Amino acid sequence: MDYGDFEDLIVNVEDGVGHWQINRPERLNAMRTQTFWEIIELGRRFQVDPAVRVVLATHEGRGFSSGADLTAGDDAYPRPDVAPPAAANDSMGVSGVGLAMPAIDKPTIASINGVAAGGGLGLATSFDIRYIGPEARFLTVFSRRALAPDCGLTYFLPRLVGASKALELLYTSEEIDAEQAVAIGLANSLHDDPDAKAWEVARELAAGPPLSYLWSKRDVQHSWAADVQGQIEFEWAGQNQVHQSEDVQEGRRAFLEKRAPVFEGR
Repeated sequence: MDYGDFEDLIVNVEDGVGHWQINRPERLNAMRTQTFWEIIELGRRFQVDPAVRVVLATHEGRGFSSGADLTAGDDAYPRPDVAPPAAANDSMGVSGVGLAMPAIDKPTIASINGVAAGGGLGLATSFDIRYIGPEARFLTVFSRRALAPDCGLTYFLPRLVGASKALELLYTSEEIDAEQAVAIGLANSLHDDPDAKAWEVARELAAGPPLSYLWSKRDVQHSWAADVQGQIEFEWAGQNQVHQSEDVQEGRRAFLEKRAPVFEGR
């Protein structure tokens, strides 16, 4: 699949890993309207690209993303007199970026060693896994600009840190450093070289069983709005589908033959 038409993103697919980053380091990778639409479109392409088995986002410079570029002058934030472009194809405007990664039925990993703020924090929290470095820092920032939160932040943040802590961060826009982020559950773990850790895990997962990952992700997402019986029934439905797959048979053969399995997602 072609990814060469993006203006604000750098995208490469290698060894099953769809690797991308925002290419605006001089702006702390702040997102203009074009950037938002491109990330949304990237998510759609990664979802249907069979060459992509894991998604990995990294960044250059001091920012994973500092949020919307309020200096761009291109209406990144909604105004009553400006309709979203047709490319958005939905009613969420740029906030749809918060669905770009969760809508991919594959593991998603972010490596963060700089600032993630506002919509950039919303984007960061939408990944399945976050590995961070010592320079990582996080802040909600919306209250500093008298803005309402967006980009899915109020969905993901409470699920990571709890409702009370999420509201405290939204009200105060307190800056969270790397050690604090791990302590409160905002990040998975802290590494001197988070890119190296993220690549290591991404390559490992790219060689793993795609259907198992797909249903693990779907099961966890479903659990957020399910009761225990509904969740167990949903798990059982997924288990029944996966149980009949070629990958399950390959896993058994590999175990008996004492070799590494080769999973193809079938």
